[in-house]
Amino acid sequence: GLRFRILRRDGFCCLYSGRSPRKDDIKLHVDHIQPVKQGGPTVETNLVTACQDCNLGKSDIVLSKSLIEQIKGNG
Repeated sequence: GLRFRILRRDGFCCLYSGRSPRKDDIKLHVDHIQPVKQGGPTVETNLVTACQDCNLGKSDIVLSKSLIEQIKGNG
């Protein structure tokens, strides 16, 4: 499904912190770059892999445009 495609595309690593379940004993989430609350669609270009800490800490904050472009460029 979509979730697995995002995790695989991002190398099963958090794109915010670089942490991975294998090395850092963390849980991965798929995060909306532009939050759903703010009209963000659930499409591959608006989704990134994030560890639980980064995803929950980010909440509904929109990241900087340069980071968004860098993340989208990984796909």
